[in-house]
Formats: sequence, C-alpha cells, structure tokens
Amino acid sequence: MNARGGSKVQLLLGLVVTAAIIISAIRLVPVYANSFEFRDAIRSQAKFAGVENKSPQAIQEELFKKAQSLKLPVKREQIQVTPQRTGVEIRVRYAVQVDLIVYKPVLNFDYSEDTAHAF
Repeated sequence: MNARGGSKVQLLLGLVVTAAIIISAIRLVPVYANSFEFRDAIRSQAKFAGVENKSPQAIQEELFKKAQSLKLPVKREQIQVTPQRTGVEIRVRYAVQVDLIVYKPVLNFDYSEDTAHAF
C-alpha cells in the first residue's frame, strides 16, 4: 500500500515540475525572442547610420516604434543615440518583469552598438 502512495506523490511532484517548466518557457521565451529581435534592429540601425544619414532623433523614433511593435517596455528616453565621427552609438537599457505565477523575475537588458563595431 505504501508503494502506491509513494508513486502517486512522485507522479504529482513530476506533474508540478513539468507544469512549472512549461509555464516558465511559455512566458520567458517570447520576452527573450522579442528582445533579441530588438537587439538586431539596434545593430542594423547602427550599421547603416553612416550610409543612410538619419538624424539621431529619426533613429530613436524608429527604434521606439520597433520596441512598441514587439511590446517591449522601452520608453523613448531609454533609447540614447549619440552621433559619432563615422556614424552613431546607440544604447538602450530596459527591464521586463515576467509573471511566473509564484515568482516575478525582472529581466534586465542593456544593448549597445556603434557604427564602427556593427560590421
């Protein structure tokens, strides 16, 4: 009788752990995927800034719109675009809180790209 009770507890514990892993993946993967897509947009803007001759404000606006489309909590003032001799330097810092039901971690992102190192 005890062996059956023990196996039920193990099964329940296994199901709880599996559910926690699935919930974590469902909530974390989209945040990381969107953040990496945003990082690629930052890199692209830095890479072509010298060729396209966009103003820092235009680059900031494009990146802000990209962040909004990806549903990232980035404010316009968090996107810093600094002109350089051969292009621009772009720095964006932001945090995303993820609700994992019993725990709400804050994921911090800090991306920096400049025209000289984007290639």
